[in-house]
Amino acid sequence: MRINEARQRISGFEYMLLRLDLQSGVGRELLSGQAWYGIGQEDDLMRELQRIDVLKGFIGEGKSVAVNKLKLKFSQVLDIRGTFALLAKEAVDDVQLFELKRFSLLIGDASVYVADLIQACAFHPAPAGFPDLSAVVSVLDPRKEGLPTFYIYDEYSVELTQKRKEMLRLEARLEPEDAKGEPSLKDEIARLQAECEALERQVREDLALRLRPHVPALKEAMERIAYWDLLLAKAELAAREGLIVPLLHKDVWKNSTETLRYQGLFHPMVKHTLEEKGHRYQSLDIALQKGTCLLTGANMSGKTVLLKSLALAQCLLQFGFPVPAEKASMFLFDSVELLVQDEQNETRGLSSFGAEMQRLNEVLRLLAAGGRLLVFIDELARTTNPEEGKAIVSAVLESLAAACCVSVVSTHYGAIPNPVRRLRIRGFSEEKNAGNFPDSGARAFDISRIQACMDYSVVEEDLHATPPAEALRIAALLGFDADVLARAKRYYAQSKQE
Repeated sequence: MRINEARQRISGFEYMLLRLDLQSGVGRELLSGQAWYGIGQEDDLMRELQRIDVLKGFIGEGKSVAVNKLKLKFSQVLDIRGTFALLAKEAVDDVQLFELKRFSLLIGDASVYVADLIQACAFHPAPAGFPDLSAVVSVLDPRKEGLPTFYIYDEYSVELTQKRKEMLRLEARLEPEDAKGEPSLKDEIARLQAECEALERQVREDLALRLRPHVPALKEAMERIAYWDLLLAKAELAAREGLIVPLLHKDVWKNSTETLRYQGLFHPMVKHTLEEKGHRYQSLDIALQKGTCLLTGANMSGKTVLLKSLALAQCLLQFGFPVPAEKASMFLFDSVELLVQDEQNETRGLSSFGAEMQRLNEVLRLLAAGGRLLVFIDELARTTNPEEGKAIVSAVLESLAAACCVSVVSTHYGAIPNPVRRLRIRGFSEEKNAGNFPDSGARAFDISRIQACMDYSVVEEDLHATPPAEALRIAALLGFDADVLARAKRYYAQSKQE
């Protein structure tokens, strides 16, 4: 799975990326090309996650001075990889030599901060620091001033120094009132100027020859800027959002029964949105096994948010991020597929059902090709008639059960016959309702009060259990038209008798 796919398909993933406080252009570029950690790369992934976790703890202890100094240096870095490429082939001009000097001085400062950070954090193993660019600085700073400026210094050529001095002497002889000066004197100055320019070109060529062996180190330094910028941004995000490093299992596709297990799973974007409005957010505990699972619950019960939270956590993990939970036990997949109703592609003239079937067909092809997938399908076939919808749900559950995947299909349809594991969102809670909607008196139409009465926890459901009928109860609490509601209750009672 590519990161741009996750940005488009996984709810909340783009939100999390935008919350990264990256300082450099190369750091942002590294993020845009962040690789997916696939099956078999668990050790590499855990090494990176542990580094993030160590830095998260370091930042959480208030020891962020070194981090802030490092970020300041990163913010001053310009992407001069074009200059590196030019230097590898030919001479460069004064502006490019200035860029090289400034960059090398920045790396010198950053390398000190990184070395201090590595020592303070005691990584095991430690990430690589920066290469030594002091030789580059020495070439471009012959006066050892340590200033981010550059010109062709006199120290580069004795002959150039002499000719510059002679030219200055002759220029001083020009009479201020005589703009033209002595013809012979002006000719001599012009000759010296041309000779100085030729010598400066030779100096630039000599500098290029001296600097060329350091091009690999310069490129490596730029790569380390990108790496450390992204590493620090991930650690700060983890500290700010409460992300954790999960227990990561290996070789689970070789007859293992390991589960995906979360305690306190949450969706950061939804959590922030609710809390900004003063509403309560309920984190969830859930465990998923290899195979398929049917998820039920009333409308507004949080089925969609749960599926999005599970998909987001897995994608964050496999792109090298800690996950939004209090505790988690996870393993890796070839891909994460989230099919929700807001994915419909109206720009291609597809209906909700048409877009859903097209995406589902993509998933089935991946599974048929041997992909080991994590699949979440929200309210499958909800936009077609109930009879055909139930048939599609049952057929898809049967196909997924036979595939190499972990899958969850949510539905509001009852009487799905497949012998698969069933989970249910608890939904409306009479206990939570106490005080929110009094039994008598006016009832305001207030969705937030309904949300306060919902229990979003996940429970195991019996194969033959009937999904609770909560729609009529919720409609009543929201003050729905009493006459219409009474008619609806009558029709519902008749349908249960048939």
